[in-house]
Amino acid sequence: MILFWLALLIGVWLLGVYWLYRRQQRRSDDYAWSKDVLAGGVLWLLVFGFFWRTLSGAVFQPADGGDLVSFLFPTYRFAAAELSQGRLPLWNPTLYGGAPFIGDIQAGFLYLPNLLLFLVAPAFPYTALQGLSVAHLFWAGLGMYVLMRTLRWPLRPVSRPAALFAALVFAFADPLLIHFGNLNLIAVLSWAPWVLAAFVRGLMTARWLWPGVAGLLLALGSYAGHAQSTLYVGLALTLVTIGWMATTWFEQRRFDRQVWRPAAMWLITAALAGLLLAPILLPALELTRHATRTDFTYQDTVAFSLAPTQALAALTTPSLFGRGPALHWSLWERVELPYLGVPALILAFCGVALALPEARRRLWMWLALAGFGLLMALGVYTVMHGWLTLLLPMFDQFRAPARAIVLWSLGMSVVAAVGFDAVAVQLSRSSVVHGFLRGGAALLALAVLASYALLFVTQSDPTAFLRASLAALALVIAFASWLGSWALIAARWRRRLSFGAFSALMIALLYVELAAAGAYTDISERDPTAGFQHDDVIAFLRSDDDLFRIDTRTDLEGVWQPDTAALVGLQDVGGVSNPLALRRAVEFWESTGGRDTRRYDLLNVKYVLVREGTPLPAGKFERAFGPVQGVEVYRNRDFAPRAWVAPADANLNELLPPSTPLAAETLAYAPTAMRFRVNTPNAGWLIISEFWYPGWNAAVNGVATPIELVNGALRAVAVPAGASEVTLSYWPLSFTIGLLAAVVGLALLAVLIWLARPRSAPADSA
Repeated sequence: MILFWLALLIGVWLLGVYWLYRRQQRRSDDYAWSKDVLAGGVLWLLVFGFFWRTLSGAVFQPADGGDLVSFLFPTYRFAAAELSQGRLPLWNPTLYGGAPFIGDIQAGFLYLPNLLLFLVAPAFPYTALQGLSVAHLFWAGLGMYVLMRTLRWPLRPVSRPAALFAALVFAFADPLLIHFGNLNLIAVLSWAPWVLAAFVRGLMTARWLWPGVAGLLLALGSYAGHAQSTLYVGLALTLVTIGWMATTWFEQRRFDRQVWRPAAMWLITAALAGLLLAPILLPALELTRHATRTDFTYQDTVAFSLAPTQALAALTTPSLFGRGPALHWSLWERVELPYLGVPALILAFCGVALALPEARRRLWMWLALAGFGLLMALGVYTVMHGWLTLLLPMFDQFRAPARAIVLWSLGMSVVAAVGFDAVAVQLSRSSVVHGFLRGGAALLALAVLASYALLFVTQSDPTAFLRASLAALALVIAFASWLGSWALIAARWRRRLSFGAFSALMIALLYVELAAAGAYTDISERDPTAGFQHDDVIAFLRSDDDLFRIDTRTDLEGVWQPDTAALVGLQDVGGVSNPLALRRAVEFWESTGGRDTRRYDLLNVKYVLVREGTPLPAGKFERAFGPVQGVEVYRNRDFAPRAWVAPADANLNELLPPSTPLAAETLAYAPTAMRFRVNTPNAGWLIISEFWYPGWNAAVNGVATPIELVNGALRAVAVPAGASEVTLSYWPLSFTIGLLAAVVGLALLAVLIWLARPRSAPADSA
C-alpha cells in the first residue's frame, strides 16, 4: 500500500513540475519555480529513502519508542479522544491524580498538524506519530532550502544544488535525527529555517509584513509544544538581528534607519509571536509556579552537556563512542553532537576560506550563530551557559544544554552551502584549502591505523573489542568520505566534472555517509507499544462502574507502560516521570506514609497493579484479577469515594476519611466539569479527591462557592444541610487572557497585511 501511495505522489509531483515548466515557457517567467518544486520532490524522496524501513512498518524507531511511545502517544490519544467528544482538553484526570493539560506546553493539541490528525483519526495508531516525525524532518530540510534561496550573497542566492545540499545537512543533523522520538522537539525546530527565511526577507526588502509572517510562523511551530526549542529559535532570530545590524553599520560606518530597522522588525516578530502563543504560554507560565520543575538546581540544568571530547570527535563521525543508546559508551552522557557529515564540514571550511569578500561580510553572522550554539551546547564545560542562566528569564528551567547544538547545525548548513558554490560555481581555490584537505586526510588515516591496532590489542576483551570495532568502522567511513570529497573538489577545480555532475555526486556522497551513520541506528522490530497491550486487565478495570483511580507506582516498568491510563481512559495516581507534575500532588503522595494508611485512601485508589508476586499490606488489599502477562490487580477494601461529606468542624489541614464516609452521588463527570449530589442532615464539607489548582470554580445550588484546600492538596466545598447539587468546572483565567491576546495578535497581523497591500497609482488630474 505504501508503494502505491508513493508512486501516486511521485506522479503528481512530476506532473506539477512539468506544468510549472510549461507555464514558465509560455509566460517567459524569470524565476523557474519548476526547478524548486523538482528540488523539493528530490528532498522528499531522499528523506523517504532514509526512513523507508520505518515507514514501511518493517521496524520501529526509536527502538524502545522513547518519549514518542511512553509520553506523546498516550498524551495525544487522550487529547484526540476529548476532541472527538466535543470537549476542549484543558484538564487531564488520567495521570498523576489529575493535572492541567492546557498548562503542559507539551500537550500539543492546538498544533495544526496534530489537531488535524486528532480530528480526522481520533484512534490513530502509534505509527502515525513516526510518520509525523519523518514529515517534520522533511519540513526542516525544505525550510533550509527556502532560507538558502532567500539569502543573497550579496545580489543572488546560492545555486539550487547548494541549497539542496544545505537542506540535507540540516534535515539529518544530529539534534533532529537523534530526537526522532521527541516529536514535539523536532516539530518546533523544523520551523526554525522558515522563520528565519521570512525574517531575512523582511530585512532585505524593508517590508514590514515579513517580520509579521516570521512571528506567525514562529507561533505556528511553537504550538507543537517544546519551550526550549522555541527559545533556541528565538535566540537564532536575535543573533541574526544583531549580526545584520552590525554588518550594516560596518558597511555604512554610521547609525541610521537602516541600522536600527532590524531591531524594530525583531520587536514586531517577538511581539506577534508572543501574542499568538498566549493561549498556551500563559497557562504554561501559571503551571511553572505549581510544578516541581521550579525546584531545579543549576546541576539539574547542566545535565546532558556536550563534552569537548565528544564534540571534537563528532566533527567527522558520530559513532566513535557509539551512536544510539544500545551501543553508546563513554564517561559522558549520550547527547546531540556537532556531526554534519564530512562533505558538509569540508565545504563549510571552503565557505570561510573561499567566499568572495562581499559574501564573507554576510557570512560571519552565520558563523557566529554556529559558534554560539557550540559554546552553549558545552554547558557546564563553559562559563557562558551559567551567564545565560542568570540573564535569560526561565532559562534555568531547561535541562540538556547539548540541544543548543541545533544553532551550530543551522549556521553551518548556511556556511556549507556558500562553500558549495565557492567550489562548484566560482571555482575558487587556495593553498589553505589544499592544506586543510591534506591535513585532515592524514589525521584520519592515522586514526584508522590506530583503531586497527586496537583491534589486535583488545581481542581478549569482548566489550573492548566491540568498541574498537565500532570505532574502526566509523573512522573508515569518515576517511572514505573525506577522500571522496577531496577527489570531487579536485576534479571540479580541474574542470573534469561539470557543475551538474559535481553537484549530483557531492549530494550523493553526503547522503550515503549520513545514511550509513544514522539510517539504521536505534531501530527495532519489536513493537514498543507492547507495554500498553493488556486487554484483559484493562477490560476488568473498565467493567467496574465506580469512579476510582488505579495505582501503578509499583515498579511496573517494562511490563506496564506508565501512561497507559491516558491511552485507555482510566485514571491513575502515577504516570511517566514528568517535571511538570504538580508539587501539591508530589508532596501529598510523599506524605501518605504508605499504602496501609488512611491518608493514602484519600486518593480514591480502588485498584493497585503490581508485578506478579509483589506483596501488598495484608488484610487491606485482596487480589481481584490476574496474574495476566505478569500483572496482578489488587482491590483496596478501604478506598475513599471520589466525593464524600465531612462535618463542618472537620480540620481540613489534617483530614482523614472515616471508616464509612457518606458518599456523594456522582451525577456527571468529565475532565473539566463534574456534578455531585449530596444530602446531609447538617452543614458540612464536600471533600473531593481532586487536586486543588487555580482555574477551578465551584457552585452549590447555582451559587458560586470558594474551593478550600484539604491537607494542602485536595478540594473541599462547603455545603448546607439538606439536599444540594455541587458543580465544579475548569476554565482558567490565564487561558481566557491568552485567547484575547491571540485575537489582538491576529488583528496586528491583519494591520500589517493591510499596510502591505499594493497601492494604486493616483489618477492624473485633468
